[in-house]
Amino acid sequence: MRFTMPAALAVLTAAALLTGCAPAGSSSTSAKEIVVGAVTEPEKLPDPIIDGSLAGYNYYFAAFDQLARFDEAGKINPLLATAWEHNEDFTRWTFTIREGVKFHNGEPVRAADVAFTYNTIKANPTGDPASYMEMFESAAVGPRNTVVFTLNAAYSAWPTIVTGVSIVPESVYTRLGSAGFAAAPVGSGPFRFDHYTRGIEYVLTRNPDYWGTPAQLEKVTFKTVADADARLNGVQSGSLDVALIAPNQVAAVTDSASVKVRSMNSNGVTFLGMNSTAGPLANERVRAAIGLAIDRAAIVETVLAGRATVDNQLIAANVGGFDPNYPAAQHDPTKAAQLIAESGYAGQPIPFQYATNGRIPLSSEIAQAIQGDLAEVGLNVTLQGTDQASLSQIIYGKKAVAGLYLNTYAPSTMDGDAPISSMFGGQQNDYAMLPETKALVAATRTVSGPARVAAYSALFRLNDARALLIGLYTPDTSYAVDPALAWTPRADGMITVHTASFGKD
Repeated sequence: MRFTMPAALAVLTAAALLTGCAPAGSSSTSAKEIVVGAVTEPEKLPDPIIDGSLAGYNYYFAAFDQLARFDEAGKINPLLATAWEHNEDFTRWTFTIREGVKFHNGEPVRAADVAFTYNTIKANPTGDPASYMEMFESAAVGPRNTVVFTLNAAYSAWPTIVTGVSIVPESVYTRLGSAGFAAAPVGSGPFRFDHYTRGIEYVLTRNPDYWGTPAQLEKVTFKTVADADARLNGVQSGSLDVALIAPNQVAAVTDSASVKVRSMNSNGVTFLGMNSTAGPLANERVRAAIGLAIDRAAIVETVLAGRATVDNQLIAANVGGFDPNYPAAQHDPTKAAQLIAESGYAGQPIPFQYATNGRIPLSSEIAQAIQGDLAEVGLNVTLQGTDQASLSQIIYGKKAVAGLYLNTYAPSTMDGDAPISSMFGGQQNDYAMLPETKALVAATRTVSGPARVAAYSALFRLNDARALLIGLYTPDTSYAVDPALAWTPRADGMITVHTASFGKD
């Protein structure tokens, strides 16, 4: 089912689709419907057991429930679970499951369904959720409608993990399998699955039997619109109701009568990844010079129109583990040039891979700015732009990145564990594979509160000392929104729709 659409065709297709949409909120019928301009769609099957993409979470948070969920401000609240507790060393967690909840097919949500969901994720180690749940060992039904989670190591932030796991009915998933379930998913959320057309749209309708506060909208369509200009034009014309826009588009519509801009600090950090084992980047002096040469502040102010914050920690300020007192990033091109001279670098080309569209707005301009900064200190960087799907397959697949790459990590769990596991714990972004960083990742899981922040700080200081990965900035997330739509952006970057409305009928 996977295919790659050429960029030019994608833009033309998006424009044609948008032209055919009726303006949302323009009639009594459409006032109960919303059309979301989605940047992309899941590269894998839209099955919450195997897919952990932001695009997928937008679907799953409408159609499924999780044990707990973050609100718009980033505070964790109970959902399918009503309470939880842990043992002394954070290796066993017990969650009490809410009673009286039903799946869309009328079956009750049981503790056994919760245990099945987690154990099935465990049994699919190549799935995205399994990649941030390596500490999870097993789930079992406990007494009095509880589920007991056994972990293979201490993990003090386990409640943040459960916010990203959508509970599926054991009977349906077992009968249909992953592909069948993705084609006809059954959840317990405020919306029910209607249909999915690959590359076009994912459509849901209101669940009239939802156990919680019912949704006010009758229908939600996530329409895939990769081009940023097409998304903004869609909201301006009324064919879209809400869509992510780029930082440099905000000023143009700030005073618009047809668009309202809503912004929030992102939970993700855009960073410069490096294959620290290959070519010139195997030299620590070269890597350190790169970090000193990049003018992060200039990128934020010029390329991103000031709608971002320089970040050197690799996790954002609203994510668990962030240290507000961490040293600021340094910009010292003179020292960078000196390190290059000392390194013995002889002008070998250093490939720089990045996506020309997708998760990082203005990625091409950012890559060009970085290339210019590095050229000034004597580094020969060659730009290699590609589509987002191809770059993701390189970063998260089996093929190693050749040199530099531009990436971002925005943890839906609002906790630093998933990013640092990927970057320093032996996963996709960890080319150095240092025992020291892996040990520090493990140490962050055995403590909570200020001690955990200190553990993260120690890890980031080691990263700075060895120049393994380079934090660049935390972007603001801005959306163009129909002025009539009551909708609030979230700190985790997901577009949730269960509380959205166009006001009174």
